[in-house]
Amino acid sequence: MWRKAFQQESEHQWIAISAFFVFVILGAIFIKGTSHLPGVDLIENELGTEHRIIESIYVDSDDYLVVSYNLGEYDLIRMSNGNAQNIFLDGSDYDESRITTLELTSNNSILIANGVNDVLLIQDFSASIFETNHGNSEFAVLDIKQSTDAVQNYLMITHEDDTETSIRGLNSTGVTSAKTPNNENVDWHKIEHISDDLWLLTGRYNQPADTGDESPAAPDLRPVWSTVLWSGGSTAPMIDKLHIGDYGEYHSIISLNQKKIIIAGSHETLLFEHSTGNIVDIDYSSVAAVSDKCGSAWLFNGKGSKSVLRFTDSSWEVESLPHSMPLLVDSVGFDGATIYLHGTDDSGTSKVMTFDTTAIGSIESGSGFINLSFIIISLIMFTLMAVNMFDKLKKSNSGKTHS
Repeated sequence: MWRKAFQQESEHQWIAISAFFVFVILGAIFIKGTSHLPGVDLIENELGTEHRIIESIYVDSDDYLVVSYNLGEYDLIRMSNGNAQNIFLDGSDYDESRITTLELTSNNSILIANGVNDVLLIQDFSASIFETNHGNSEFAVLDIKQSTDAVQNYLMITHEDDTETSIRGLNSTGVTSAKTPNNENVDWHKIEHISDDLWLLTGRYNQPADTGDESPAAPDLRPVWSTVLWSGGSTAPMIDKLHIGDYGEYHSIISLNQKKIIIAGSHETLLFEHSTGNIVDIDYSSVAAVSDKCGSAWLFNGKGSKSVLRFTDSSWEVESLPHSMPLLVDSVGFDGATIYLHGTDDSGTSKVMTFDTTAIGSIESGSGFINLSFIIISLIMFTLMAVNMFDKLKKSNSGKTHS
């Protein structure tokens, strides 16, 4: 059809050329429209817009646990198959507003720590005490992390009787280790198991008052991360290599695979390869991060940002959002397929921003498919135009020869 059109009089050729330029313009619009991250949506909070989700952890798409703030009250709520049920915690001293850890264990139970002596174990909709202190020492648990190996030991950040944070281990046979002897002036916040006896912790460095480098009224926030060694016995965990950043905080630790760890922060992001000790500084700040359990990690910047940083095993890429981040992010979770960002919009209404991780690389992402189609169709049209032009020149030269 196109070949015949090009072989007609000049007005038909101008129609074809005009159609080609329309195709070019429409192709550019479609390519631009599919250049952002697919599978992004803004939905209502399942608990209601009045519930602000401070913490969240997902067992799967139909089962998750949240700490909710509503009308001055904090509640621990478990959602199961669309039904909400409050988890009532025994003990008047257990303050839901101070919960610092929701840790999913290997058997899909959930550990909860909030800085008191007792760690709670949530199984289904009931709560019980998870014993962490099998000794004579007095301490409270701020954070707890289960190892990812078959041994299933636990490492804890503790609040000791001297008001400082420290590190203790709890092995699978019920032995609690001694506390770390030298805390290096650090308040520890987050834990991640790396491999065997190696762990990674982040925290905040407390500048000694006698250095004169900071004002006691307005101390500088200096982030810290360190590898920690613990063999699983009663011996105290030992700080291995300590690194002090310039400012800000590290909010997340994500293990990409058996070799690489992402340390995500409010002002810097680090990629640490523990087997070689290599550290790469990534120029991307964030407020939340999560692993999709498939060798990838997602880093999210604050309200108004227009991009997401996505790590894979060996590289990272900044993906454009279809619109600016509309939420002030409070918590993040992953259910096996979808990432959930819980937060509040400009009006203070609780909303949820979702990211369908299965949409990456699908036809929904579109850009690669449309780019390829655009190139192929353009080449076909240019080829037809060139062939017809060559035929016309050939006929023109042939006519001149016969004349």
